[in-house]
Amino acid sequence: MEINEIISEIERKSKRLLTRVDRLEKENTELRKSVFDYLEKMEKQKTEIEKIKSELKITQLSKSIPSEKKALQKEIDKYIYLIDKCIASVKTEALS
Repeated sequence: MEINEIISEIERKSKRLLTRVDRLEKENTELRKSVFDYLEKMEKQKTEIEKIKSELKITQLSKSIPSEKKALQKEIDKYIYLIDKCIASVKTEALS
């Protein structure tokens, strides 16, 4: 093989390598972008999940309040009944 052929072969191989390096760098850039886009989506979804969890807790609390309110109202009514009985008792003793 002549020196010119060897140089020509080296040039051809180096061009192929440069082309391959360029292609791989572009692919790497695209993959990095995809990964960062994916991570950004995940972060947004985490934020959305936390927001939904908060809304769910609020909804659950608001649903439990009426039953607690009813129980509290029954207890208040019981105390009012007892107070009325005491007042009635005091009035009958005072009249006697």
